[in-house]
Amino acid sequence: MAFTQAGLCLPIDPEVRMNRINRVLPAAVLLLVAACDGPQEQAGETADVASGAVESEDSMTSGPAETLGERADEAAESAAEAVDARADALEERADAQRDAADRQAEALEQQAEQVRGR
Repeated sequence: MAFTQAGLCLPIDPEVRMNRINRVLPAAVLLLVAACDGPQEQAGETADVASGAVESEDSMTSGPAETLGERADEAAESAAEAVDARADALEERADAQRDAADRQAEALEQQAEQVRGR
């Protein structure tokens, strides 16, 4: 595959192509995630349409139920992130304790070897 660079049709180095992809892909994913409505926000949007607070689901304005739903989705996401962070911290603590136990076991094995005279 070739792309035009400075008016010439030159092949792009695979490393350059990957660098471009690696720069663009995270931004694209972030935009897609940011554009998604959460379940509470979607339910609020439907409720706002049903109550007449907004004209249609395609309306650019948010009704009160949609806004509350969005805040509820944000709170749920924050709570999930907090749980993940706590789980990560517990895993790190367990790893540290496992490493300390391994070091202590190694020290005891060395002492046993010294007692045996090996």
